[in-house]
Amino acid sequence: MNTPNLQNASALSLQVNGEPVQTSSATLADLLTERGYDATQALACAVNRRFVPRNLWAQQVLQPGDAIEVVSPVVGG
Repeated sequence: MNTPNLQNASALSLQVNGEPVQTSSATLADLLTERGYDATQALACAVNRRFVPRNLWAQQVLQPGDAIEVVSPVVGG
């Protein structure tokens, strides 16, 4: 008897900074942690070209097909 892979069954297909990503993260905050971003550092995030304030990252529910942009400031230049 084959047992379905539950991790794949709940995975969302998203884009993060233009790259396709499979994730089981439910929220933007979870996705950032999963992807190795340090949320204590200066970051700005947008979901489907809409800025998401830092205080709402944990409440921003992700949907299949969402396009996530994560940017951080660059020093110098």
